[in-house]
This record gives sequence, structure tokens and C-alpha cells, in this order.
Amino acid sequence: MNGSAAVTGGPASCRFAHYFVVCGVDTETGLEPDDGAGENFEQSPIRRSFKSKVLVHHPESTDRHPFNKDAINMLCMPRGLSFCTQAERLDPRFHSFTIAFDDGTRSYGFVHTFYEEVTSPQIITAMQTLCQMHHVDMDSLASSLEESDAESLPGAPGCLGCVGTFDPTRDTLYVSKALCLITPLPFLQASQRFLAQLHQAVTSQTAPPLPLESYIHNILYEVPLPPPGRSLRFHGVQGPIVCQRPGPGELPLADYPLGEAFSLLGVENMVKLLTCVLLETQVLLCSQDYQRLMTVAEGITTLLFPFQWQHIYLPIISGPLHHLLHAPVPFLMGIQRKDGAQRSSLHLPHEANLCFVDIDKHCVEYPEDIPQFPDQTELIQELNEVLLRFEHPAQVGLTTKPSASPDSPRLSSLVLEDLMEDRQNGNLGGEELEVLERLQALARRCGGEKGSEGGKTLGLAFEEEEEELKAAKLNVQLREVFATRFTAMFGRYEEFVIHGALDLESWLNNREGTFSFDKGSFLAVQPAAHRNFLSRFLETSMFSSFVDGKVISCWADREPLQQLFDSRLQRGRRISLNPFCLFVIAAQAVERRLLKVDHMAIHPHLLDMRIGQGRHHPGYFPKLQADVLEQTGNPMRRFRALQLQTKHIFLRRNLHQSRLLDPSPQAVTHTHREFVDGLLNECRLKTKRMLMERMEKENVELGHGGASISGLQENTLIYGLCDLLERTWGHGLQMKQGKSALWSHLVHHQHRLIVGVDLLVHSGYNGTDQRTFHDGTALLRGSLLQDISDGLSEVAQARAWIHLALEKKMLSQHLKELLTHQELLRQLYKPHAFLLCEEEREQFLFHLLSLNTVDYLCFTRVFTSICIPYRVVIIPMKKLSIAMATVSPWVCVSGELGDSGVIQIPKNTQEIFFQCKNLGRLSTLQLGVQETTGLLAKCLVDSVMVYNEITGHTYRFPCGRWLGKGVGDGSLERVLVGQLVSPGVEEDAGRWTGTPPELASPSQSVRAVLGSLGMQEDMREAANNLVKHFHKPEQERGNLTVLLCGEGGLVLALEKFLLHGFKSGRLFQRNVFVWDFVEKAVVSMETADQMGDLHGSTLTKGPPCDSLCHYINAINGSPRNIGKEGKFQLFVCLGIRDRLLSQWLPLLAECSLTARTYEDGALLRDRAAVHSLCRILQTLHEFSITLEAALIKGVDL
Repeated sequence: MNGSAAVTGGPASCRFAHYFVVCGVDTETGLEPDDGAGENFEQSPIRRSFKSKVLVHHPESTDRHPFNKDAINMLCMPRGLSFCTQAERLDPRFHSFTIAFDDGTRSYGFVHTFYEEVTSPQIITAMQTLCQMHHVDMDSLASSLEESDAESLPGAPGCLGCVGTFDPTRDTLYVSKALCLITPLPFLQASQRFLAQLHQAVTSQTAPPLPLESYIHNILYEVPLPPPGRSLRFHGVQGPIVCQRPGPGELPLADYPLGEAFSLLGVENMVKLLTCVLLETQVLLCSQDYQRLMTVAEGITTLLFPFQWQHIYLPIISGPLHHLLHAPVPFLMGIQRKDGAQRSSLHLPHEANLCFVDIDKHCVEYPEDIPQFPDQTELIQELNEVLLRFEHPAQVGLTTKPSASPDSPRLSSLVLEDLMEDRQNGNLGGEELEVLERLQALARRCGGEKGSEGGKTLGLAFEEEEEELKAAKLNVQLREVFATRFTAMFGRYEEFVIHGALDLESWLNNREGTFSFDKGSFLAVQPAAHRNFLSRFLETSMFSSFVDGKVISCWADREPLQQLFDSRLQRGRRISLNPFCLFVIAAQAVERRLLKVDHMAIHPHLLDMRIGQGRHHPGYFPKLQADVLEQTGNPMRRFRALQLQTKHIFLRRNLHQSRLLDPSPQAVTHTHREFVDGLLNECRLKTKRMLMERMEKENVELGHGGASISGLQENTLIYGLCDLLERTWGHGLQMKQGKSALWSHLVHHQHRLIVGVDLLVHSGYNGTDQRTFHDGTALLRGSLLQDISDGLSEVAQARAWIHLALEKKMLSQHLKELLTHQELLRQLYKPHAFLLCEEEREQFLFHLLSLNTVDYLCFTRVFTSICIPYRVVIIPMKKLSIAMATVSPWVCVSGELGDSGVIQIPKNTQEIFFQCKNLGRLSTLQLGVQETTGLLAKCLVDSVMVYNEITGHTYRFPCGRWLGKGVGDGSLERVLVGQLVSPGVEEDAGRWTGTPPELASPSQSVRAVLGSLGMQEDMREAANNLVKHFHKPEQERGNLTVLLCGEGGLVLALEKFLLHGFKSGRLFQRNVFVWDFVEKAVVSMETADQMGDLHGSTLTKGPPCDSLCHYINAINGSPRNIGKEGKFQLFVCLGIRDRLLSQWLPLLAECSLTARTYEDGALLRDRAAVHSLCRILQTLHEFSITLEAALIKGVDL
């Protein structure tokens, strides 16, 4: 032991305890019903709850954390006073609580509640009167009911003397009283022991060695906080108590038993709960036991290291605070389940983003679409292994008898006398002496091997100490498992922190308009399986606060948790240790401190008390002498104030934490006012973030900026918007309407609308127009909502509606219409609700309106299983529109998610409806006609339009070519490439990037325009677009078919290259097709090979030549009649897919036919140009190209 420590006169922040509090019945005010407890007045009065009061608290106040009498009283006795008689006298119970302050710090309260005999005649008379009135009421009620019903009434006549009744002539009345110790750190075990010993001294027939004031004064003013990395021993009434504090390089103090939390919920449920907390959902804990609420809440928050919960944290809320369940912000709160209460009896306004934890039933209900924690299966297995090493039950609801850890000696088996004799003879070393000191201390505490007055033997005391040590080591190892995971996940986070400000003031002023963390680049280097979780986590307040702390550390001291995390990262880079070694080292540090105490506090001593004070009355907690328990001065106050002024504190919290515990109407109104302001500010920041993210995505697509996972980030931001809308619509609800508050409002609104007007889909439809599908079934436009919502939960329906409205750019408009019905709003919502605050509501809608400036495909890409109705319109050339009457066309529409299959269009019909599973963003359309005979069996198609009847999107597939035999290239089928048409620009052909226009014969004028340099530049641009496509994240790559076959694509660029310098002997030089040359070149090669005439050419017979001939013959042998342009397109696509195109072009250039077909200046006859083209194509060999089924259908290569 290194020495003693004391803090007499020191600041409260350096002391072990801040306050000592006694709560109970106030005999002067009498019994007041506790309205907030929600009691049933049919119950016997002795079963009801009454208001408690703070009877005593010392000191009066401290500098940093003034005493909040109402809050402390509410948390010490959440259900108020409870009474009982000798027939049902209850055992003492223990629970704890925490209070958060506006500066982000917390204090912990530890409460020992016991029952004390009521001696006040006023209280006894009041309880007797209430019981008599209750019996009279029950008698009158029973007389009006049937006999069988009357017998079932609570407190029915004839049960006098039973449990729940009170007769002062025969019964002794007891009332609950609470002793509370408030500390700055969570010293759970030490505080619990001190209060238990204090209560044992009260109930003991023998007076304690000193008045109770001496022990209370000692714990308040003379017991310091243990120094970091040290342990401290102080003395309670019955014996010494040891507490310890982790060192600077260890995880922060966490005294709540994590093993118990894992036993209550199970490993898998704990991981799910932690995931919900990390993603800042609303978490509600429920249990009959207050201490279980604290155990789970504190256990989960300690596992968050290095992050900290930033929102409402109230593990215990009493009845007067139940209005906080309507809080439209993330929270972690706990409520007590009443006996027999069901899950449905909880009045929760909405549950769209709620994680409900029933601790007693060992179950966790988590929100929809919660991603898995990274490597969750491996994490669960690792946690199970840790619990198994400590012989701790890994299954929920199981408990085992405490047993010593395998590496700890069974000290109780040692003989104390033998050890003392060995000590005298000098036979004990240092470790044995430490053990002996522990034995002697325990022997003194427990009175040797004989049972002490508290019933504790030496063996039992050792067993308790060993279990405490075992629990502490288990705590550390479980926390290290998660800390190691976070270290691996965010080991390189510093590389992605953006330091753009010159000083702290400029950073604070421009913080909302700048990014402090490069989220896209960070996600790009993460494993794909982790990105879904990480993208959501990067948007949370706890991660933003963590990054802000890193940025601020450039100008101010780092937060302790961040400093610890950074030091662990640096240590991990220097020394590579097995995680198990880290667990053992951390556990050994705790064990070393608990087995060898470093400091000893001053012993309690006799105070200067008045004569007659401090007398012992067994069973009654005495009235404390106040003057000896108050501190007269604080010499450290000035130094501490100066220290606080020099330390910069950056707060992200918008809510006043101290005001949350005030149940007064004024405070409740002010709290909900803060909620309203917070929702409006969150909407402003979210919409701004979504717009900035969209602009950043466009910059990346234009070649500016770095790596991006913008598709995943965009989905995450939209999910956050859905969550915001749900919380906004859930604020101030009169009663629960369903799991989704927004969807319930939409349904109520729809029921009140005039028949035929449908807000949910009216933007795309007018009235109840009816159309017919190609299979003859009817499509009623007004019924599309049922088609969308089939098979979806309420929450999913609400999200689908938000995604659809956002994609159609009508979210603000729809919500504005929804909020125009004031009568419905007043019926559904309380006056303080956000939706009834007119000015804030208008600003909210204005921020949402700004989202109309960007395009989203969020509904199309997210809700992939929904059945979508499509409309297809074939637009012929106007001058030949009559030709459509002679053909029977068919179409097959393809998109990112699949194709529609072949759909036949009847003759004389240019429009058809069909319904199929969501195809995603449309990419290609196959258009064909039946192979018929006759001079008029052909048509000239201008374009094909496809309309998504739900989202309202229009896709245009330009054609501009003939379909039919004997005209054009003789094609009976074409693959058209299209793109989404922005509203109002359907006829803007200048922006079109779909199917390229038909190329005419290269006359002299055309050759003058199509210079060789321009064509080579087109090839480079087309190849560069493909390279950029594959360097994007997979979710952001867009449509590959457009880059291959669309305007500006590889097919068109290569076609221009091969047409350059082409000789044409046809009259008027029209309808020249590159495919004609390719076919003849292959025939020439095959013929020359058969005749042995290759020696006159530079060609060498080999695999490239064989593959070229094989592919051309396979394309020609395809059963599809796709024409010459279609065949050349297929030739290029297959060649680039199989990395053969760069081998084929030199063969075509060296073919003997090329000299006869091309002019001397043609690019194909320029070896340098051909070599340059091949090098460009070879840059694409590193990519794996997958072609759409519509392009290669019918060709088996």
C-alpha cells in the first residue's frame, strides 16, 4: 500500500461522492396521490403509490452540478412511496440511475430502498381513512353486481386481514425509504456495499462504532476519487470497501456487469441492440426491475467506445416523464413494466424506427431494414468464446451458481492460523503477504469463521470478492472484443479527415457548409459486405461528433476517449499483438489493482456533534445532524473556474438535458418547443446534405473529384429522410395509429377525400381512367396504390410512398396537400405537435421543395419486387404511318433488373399496356416484325416511347430505320438503345445519346467532315468512357449498353473508323454497310486458305484468324434476322467482351480485299492508326464485360 489520500476541503469533482440523499414520506405534508404513477383506484390504498419527498441531502449544493431536488426524488423513487404491512413485508432492493448535464457530463446515483415502520399518527390515520373509504366504495359496487362478479372485485368484503388490507389495531404499517449516493463515476459495487452496510447498521440491534454522520461525512468529503490506474480502500460501517479506476491507456471505468446484460438478452440480441444504438434508432428498454434497465443501458453504451451517445439518455423514466416517448429524436430510455402489463398497452406514438427491448422476456424487436454489424457471425462466435472461458451462460435467461475463476486460488480453503505462523517465521514472500492482508481484513470484517451479524462468513466473503474480480475481468474482455473491432474498422480514419479551416473560429462559422470527413473515399476502401452498415453509421451524430473532435484537436485538447483511441491505433501500428493477448493484459491490470490496494482513505472519525445526537434506534434511519454534514468552504473553486475557462468545450447537443427531467407544464412545453426547432434544423441540414451529395456525384461523373460510393450514400440519405418524416409525423400524436405515423395520416386523409381523387397517385393520373393490358385484363388507374403496397408492411409502404414522391418531384406538394386539412390535424395531434406549428411547417415544406432541383431514381432502384404497369407507343415516320397497318410488330423491353419477355402488338395498333415486375431503369428495347410476304410487309419506325405508369418516367428509343425484308439492311429485328427523357425535352434530339442515326455513304463531302483525327479522337473518347465506367463503384456504373451501342459509343466510333476512305461502286453512293466488307474479308481469308494463297499476303494462319472466321459464321448463322447493322454491332460487342477485337483489326487491315475496297488515305490502311486503335482497345482487356441478353440472344459464343 503506497499511502493514504484525503481531499478535505477539495473540490467536489475530486471527491468520491457528490451528494448523500434520503427520500421518503414527508409527515408534514401527509399522503399525496402520485398522479404520474397511473394507478388504478380500484386497488386497495395500500397498493397505490404516493408522492415521495427528498427528506435530507448533503451537501446543499456543489459548484458544477447544483442539486436538482425534483429530479433526484423522481429517480430515487420512480414509482413513488409504497406501503405494506407485516403480512407482506418486502426485502430491501437496489437500483441505480444516471443524470446527464448540459455540458455532456453525467453523474450516477445508487439507491438502496428498504421498508421502515411508520410511526407518524397522521400517516397511519390517513391510510386507515383511505382504506375505509375504499371498502365502502367496494361494498356499494358489489351490491350492484352479480354474486360471482362481486367475488372477483379487488379488495372485496370478507378479506380483512389479507394481503393488501390495513387495520391499525392489528397491522403494522411500513413505508419505503431510499438512501442514495450520487457519484461522478459509476462506482457500482463500492456504492452498493456502502449503502448496504449503512442499512445493516440501521437494522442491527447493536449500535455502530461511530454515529452514521461520521461515515456519511467521510464518504462525502474525505474519500477521494482513486487516481487513474490505481485502487483505493475506504471504510464503510461494517468493513473496508475497495474501488479501482482504469489507467490512461485502458478503457474507461465501467462497473456495470456486462456478463449479466448478455445473460439477460443473449449474445445475438445484444449485438442487434448495439447495432440499433450505433445507427441511432429510438431504443426503448422495458423491465419490471429498474436495475436491469440500467445494467443493459450502461452495458450497451460502454460498448460504443470510442464513440458516445449524443441524444436523450434516460435509462429510467417515471410516469410524469412518459411524454418523452413522443420525442421526435433518437433516444435510449427505459420504462418499468407493471405487473401483468402487455406489450400492446404501451402508448407509443409510432414504431417505424423503434427498437423495443423486453428484458424480462429476453427479446429485441428491431426496426425494418437494419443492416448487420460487420462480420456479425464471427463477432457472436468470439463473444461466446469469451463467455465460455469465464463459465458464463451464453444463453438468455440462464444463471449459474457463482464459482471461482479457474486461475484464482480458493483462498477460503487456507488456514489463517498457519499463514500467521509462516509470517512470523519469515516463510512468506511478497504475494503471500498480500494474500494474508486480504485474509486478515476479511476476518476482521466477518468476525473470523463464525457467522457475523450480517450472516456473512469468511468463505462467503472471499467468494464474493472472487466473483467481483471475475466480473470485472469479464467486463474488460467483452469490451476489448468490440474495441478491437472498431479499431480494425476505423484504423485509417485519420487519412480521411478533412482539415480545411485555418483556425477554430472559421471552422465553427462554416461547419455546416463543409465536409469534415471524406465518406465516399472511406467507403470505397471498405469490404463490400461492410458498406451498408458503415454508410448508415457515417451519417450519425456520434460519428460526426467523433470527427469534429478530431478536427478541433488541431486547436484544442483532444477529448479523452479520442485521445485513448488514437493512442491505441498508434500502439497497434508499432506492435502487432494477438487480440487474445490484449484481453489478458487488460484483465491482468484490473486484477492487479483489486488484489493490491494502492491508496487508503482517511478512516471515519468522531465529529463535533451535539450531545444527544446520533443515538441508535434499531430499524429507524436517524435524523441526521445537518451542521456537521455541510462543508464550509471550497479553496479550489477559483482554480477550478480558471481551469474550466481555459478548456474549450464543443457541444453538439441542442437539447437541455437537465430540463428533460422537469415534469412541470412549462418545462414540458419548452422541451417540445426545442423538439420542433430541432426537427426544422435537421430537415434543413438533411436536404442541404442531399443536394451537396448529388452535386458531388455529378462532379465525379464529369471527371472531377475522387472515389465515390454515391449510390450507397444516396440511399442512406434518403433512408434518413424517411426516418425524419416518420419522427416528424409521430411528434405529438394523440394516440397510436399504427407502426408508421405518416402512413396512418395518409390513410386517414385518403378516406376523407372526394371519391375519385387519390392523393397518393393523383400526380400521374386524372380520375379513374381504365386501360387494358395486352392479355386483356383491366388496369384501373385509381387502384395502383394497392398494387404498390401488396405484401409490404406499414413502414415499408410509407417509405415506398416517400421514394415514389421524391422520384416524381412531388414530395413537398403532396405533403402540403396532406397538411391542408386542419380539422384532421387537430383531431390527430396535440397542440404542441410540429405539424400544428404553422410557420415551422411551411419552412419544412420549403426545404423539401429544394429536392425538386435534382433527379432521383430511388423508387425504381429500391423497390425492385413491385409490379409495374408500362405503356409502349410505336411512333412511325409520319409520311409512312399507314405502313404500320401491314405488319405485326413485337417488343421486348429490358432494364437493369430484367426484361419483359416478347410482347406481341396487334395489327393497326401502335400502343399497348403490359404489367411485369419492376425492370429498373430501362436500357434496351428489341423491336421486330413477323416474317411475312408481300410488298407492304415493312415499316419505317421513327422511335418507340415507353412510359412507366407509376413513376411517370418516359424512355425514348430512337430508331429511324426500316424493318422488313428487301429494304434498308433487310432487318426484321432491331435492338434500340434508349435513355430517360427529362420532362419537357422529349423532342430535344441534340441531347440524345440513344440509338445512333443511320450513316450514309461516305461521299467526298462527308469525308471532308469526318477527318481522320476526329475519328481517332472519337475512339479514344469511347474507350475512355468505358474505362471510367469500370473504375466507378459497381452501384454507380450505369448502363454499359449505352456506352457500347449508343451515340458516341464504341460501335459507332469503330463504324466511322472503318467507313473512312471506303470505296463505293453503288449508284448515288448510298446504303453502304461495314458488315459487307467484314463478310467479304472473311470469305477472302477462308478462300485464300483453302487455295494455299496466303503466301502472297502478310497474314499468317493462326488462332486470331480462326476465331474471326468462327465468330462471323456464328453471327450469320443466328436464327435472328437483325440485319447488317445489328450484325456489325454484335460483332463489335462480342469482340470487345472476349478481348479479340484488337487481334481482328490487324487481320482486316492486312487482308488483300482491303487494298481494293479502301482508298490509299483510309485509316484502315494506315498502320500507325491501326496500331494506335489496337492499343486503345487493349486498355479494355483488364475489365470483365457482361453484355445484355438482348444483344447476344440467339448466338452461342
